[in-house]
Amino acid sequence: MEKNGKKFSKYIKYWPILAVIFIGLAGIGIYQIVNSNSGIENVPNQTTSTIRTGSIRLSAFGSGTLISANEVSFGFENGGVVEEILVETGDYVEKGQLLATLDDDQLVDNLEKAQAELRELTSDVSVAAAAMEIAEAQKAVLSADFELSFLISPYVYKSELRFRNAQEELRQAEQDAVLNPSDETDQQIVVAQEAVDHAALSLAMNWETYFEEYVPDFFNFPWRDRFGFWHDYFDPPSETEVALVWAELAVAKARVEEAQIYLAALTNNELPDDVYGPQLMKLENAGEKVVNAQEALDAASLKAPLTGIVIELELLENEKTNNKNVITIAQLDPPTLEASFDEVDWSLVKAGNPVEVTFDALPEKTYSGKVVFVDPTLKTRQNSTTTIYALVELDTTQTGWANLPLFSSASIEVIAGEAPDAILLPTEGLQDDSGSFGTVYLVEDGEYIIQEIELGLRDVLYVEVTRGLAIGDVVLIGNIEK
Repeated sequence: MEKNGKKFSKYIKYWPILAVIFIGLAGIGIYQIVNSNSGIENVPNQTTSTIRTGSIRLSAFGSGTLISANEVSFGFENGGVVEEILVETGDYVEKGQLLATLDDDQLVDNLEKAQAELRELTSDVSVAAAAMEIAEAQKAVLSADFELSFLISPYVYKSELRFRNAQEELRQAEQDAVLNPSDETDQQIVVAQEAVDHAALSLAMNWETYFEEYVPDFFNFPWRDRFGFWHDYFDPPSETEVALVWAELAVAKARVEEAQIYLAALTNNELPDDVYGPQLMKLENAGEKVVNAQEALDAASLKAPLTGIVIELELLENEKTNNKNVITIAQLDPPTLEASFDEVDWSLVKAGNPVEVTFDALPEKTYSGKVVFVDPTLKTRQNSTTTIYALVELDTTQTGWANLPLFSSASIEVIAGEAPDAILLPTEGLQDDSGSFGTVYLVEDGEYIIQEIELGLRDVLYVEVTRGLAIGDVVLIGNIEK
């Protein structure tokens, strides 16, 4: 025990030295903790870069060929012998321009015959005959009118007309109610039904008067028997006789209407939508013959359906042709390119993105335009590489157009994003990178300070800084060397 006490007293004399060492180590630790929050001690021979401004462009590069914006292949509507060809391959044509014609002698003859037939039908003699037909039909109406008034009496005849008209109005009201249901159409049915009931009652009363008074007065045929006595014999017209006259009246009215329509067609050169009757049908057929003959004659002249360049022509004069496609016209406005890009640029090649195009045949001039279509599926080439297929249209309103030939080759740059006068950071200076945000080591007073930044566009060499750095800031390039 005594030995241990001596040993302990031996170590007591070193406590001040140990305390000083402990305090020193603690101070170094505290300094390092504080220094880690404010900056990192500068180590010589580190590469730095001063932040500056510049332009950055996010692009995809591809190639393309000039194609037609639209192509139309067509030919004569009907076959025939080619009489004249007015264009050659490579000619520029305007829409509606005459390109070729067929031998049309027979077609002209057909048109003249059809026109002569129509003129005969619409001549002054035909117009007078139509007017005469109206007069004769009206005379037949008056005759049937008079006969019915006699057979069933004037008052029954008028009541019968009122009753039939009321029935027609009721039928029309019911049809309107079916097509357009409403309180108004329902009320129209009620009013029309009341008119029918009233007309039916009036007609019944007049029929009573007819049998009581009119028949004895007009259809009484007295006869005397062998004993000399006179007897009344009432013989009114039968229902069949009356119905026959009603039918004659309906036919006569239809003749009047048909003749009036026919006369109007002759004098106004206009047929109604619903054509009926032999005369109107004949007139319609004659008019259709003229139209068809004129269309056949017009079809013998081949005209350009659009403005463009003739790129194919399969016609020979004095040789027969059928109705197949014999001419192809390519529309070159706006200038259009069929373009292809590498698969990795899928996110950059989008419809609406601007482009800059340089043709191999005209390298000193750059044309601007835009992507108008991107195929949603990748295309596989013969070498098994996959590419993006797109269509590009050029805007030549400012630059003009050199009328380059079809299939001219070109280099195409699609601009997916562009930032002029942007704050640029070398990509090697970016430490942590989460896409939209990142960090850099900012050099201040010989120390490296961790600085958070917000990122924009980027290319292989630089990235745009939208927040967190200013012009003249110095940042570390690469990692800190220990």
